[in-house]
Amino acid sequence: MAKASAAEPNMMKAKADKSKPEKAQKSKPSKPSKPSIFARLTQYLRDVRSEMKRVVWPDRPEVINSSIVVVVTLLFFVVFTFVVDTIVVQALELLSNLG
Repeated sequence: MAKASAAEPNMMKAKADKSKPEKAQKSKPSKPSKPSIFARLTQYLRDVRSEMKRVVWPDRPEVINSSIVVVVTLLFFVVFTFVVDTIVVQALELLSNLG
Protein backbone atom coordinates (compact mmCIF):
# COMPACT_ATOMS: atom_id res chain seq x y z
CA MET A 1 0.00 0.00 0.00
CA ALA A 2 2.90 2.28 0.51
CA LYS A 3 3.63 2.11 -3.21
CA ALA A 4 0.10 3.11 -4.14
CA SER A 5 0.08 6.11 -1.86
CA ALA A 6 3.46 7.23 -3.20
CA ALA A 7 2.24 6.89 -6.80
CA GLU A 8 -0.97 8.84 -6.23
CA PRO A 9 0.67 12.26 -5.74
CA ASN A 10 2.71 11.76 -8.92
CA MET A 11 -0.43 10.87 -10.83
CA MET A 12 -2.25 13.90 -9.44
CA LYS A 13 0.67 16.10 -10.43
CA ALA A 14 0.70 14.64 -13.94
CA LYS A 15 -3.05 15.25 -14.31
CA ALA A 16 -2.69 18.84 -13.11
CA ASP A 17 0.15 19.47 -15.58
CA LYS A 18 -1.90 18.10 -18.47
CA SER A 19 -4.96 20.19 -17.68
CA LYS A 20 -3.11 23.51 -17.61
CA PRO A 21 -1.85 23.50 -21.22
CA GLU A 22 -5.26 22.37 -22.49
CA LYS A 23 -6.95 25.32 -20.80
CA ALA A 24 -4.34 27.71 -22.11
CA GLN A 25 -4.79 26.45 -25.66
CA LYS A 26 -8.59 26.65 -25.45
CA SER A 27 -8.61 30.17 -24.00
CA LYS A 28 -6.41 31.67 -26.75
CA PRO A 29 -8.47 32.02 -29.93
CA SER A 30 -6.42 32.31 -33.07
CA LYS A 31 -6.49 35.85 -34.44
CA PRO A 32 -6.45 36.51 -38.16
CA SER A 33 -3.35 38.37 -39.24
CA LYS A 34 -3.81 42.12 -39.42
CA PRO A 35 -2.68 44.00 -42.56
CA SER A 36 0.30 46.30 -42.16
CA ILE A 37 -0.16 49.98 -41.35
CA PHE A 38 0.79 50.95 -44.90
CA ALA A 39 -1.79 48.58 -46.41
CA ARG A 40 -4.49 49.96 -44.11
CA LEU A 41 -3.50 53.56 -44.90
CA THR A 42 -3.56 52.84 -48.63
CA GLN A 43 -7.02 51.25 -48.32
CA TYR A 44 -8.25 54.23 -46.28
CA LEU A 45 -7.05 56.71 -48.90
CA ARG A 46 -8.72 54.67 -51.65
CA ASP A 47 -11.97 54.73 -49.70
CA VAL A 48 -11.72 58.48 -49.17
CA ARG A 49 -11.12 59.05 -52.87
CA SER A 50 -14.12 56.86 -53.72
CA GLU A 51 -16.38 58.77 -51.31
CA MET A 52 -15.18 62.16 -52.58
CA LYS A 53 -16.27 61.19 -56.09
CA ARG A 54 -19.81 60.64 -54.80
CA VAL A 55 -20.09 64.03 -53.07
CA VAL A 56 -22.52 66.48 -54.65
CA TRP A 57 -20.80 69.83 -54.37
CA PRO A 58 -22.97 72.97 -54.09
CA ASP A 59 -22.86 75.52 -56.87
CA ARG A 60 -21.81 79.14 -56.34
CA PRO A 61 -25.28 80.68 -55.77
CA GLU A 62 -26.09 78.02 -53.16
CA VAL A 63 -22.85 78.70 -51.28
CA ILE A 64 -23.51 82.47 -51.33
CA ASN A 65 -27.09 81.99 -50.11
CA SER A 66 -25.97 79.70 -47.26
CA SER A 67 -23.22 82.14 -46.27
CA ILE A 68 -25.71 85.01 -46.10
CA VAL A 69 -28.03 82.94 -43.89
CA VAL A 70 -25.13 82.14 -41.53
CA VAL A 71 -24.00 85.79 -41.26
CA VAL A 72 -27.55 87.08 -40.65
CA THR A 73 -28.13 84.42 -37.97
CA LEU A 74 -24.82 85.30 -36.33
CA LEU A 75 -25.67 89.01 -36.27
CA PHE A 76 -29.10 88.27 -34.78
CA PHE A 77 -27.60 86.29 -31.92
CA VAL A 78 -24.91 88.91 -31.29
CA VAL A 79 -27.57 91.63 -30.96
CA PHE A 80 -29.81 89.35 -28.87
CA THR A 81 -26.96 88.52 -26.47
CA PHE A 82 -26.00 92.20 -26.19
CA VAL A 83 -29.59 93.21 -25.35
CA VAL A 84 -30.05 90.44 -22.76
CA ASP A 85 -26.67 91.24 -21.18
CA THR A 86 -27.49 94.94 -20.96
CA ILE A 87 -30.86 94.23 -19.33
CA VAL A 88 -29.35 91.83 -16.78
CA VAL A 89 -26.53 94.27 -15.89
CA GLN A 90 -29.04 97.12 -15.41
CA ALA A 91 -31.27 94.89 -13.24
CA LEU A 92 -28.31 93.81 -11.07
CA GLU A 93 -27.15 97.43 -10.64
CA LEU A 94 -30.68 98.41 -9.63
CA LEU A 95 -30.79 95.59 -7.06
CA SER A 96 -27.34 96.43 -5.66
CA ASN A 97 -28.30 100.10 -5.23
CA LEU A 98 -31.36 99.10 -3.12
CA GLY A 99 -29.17 97.53 -0.41
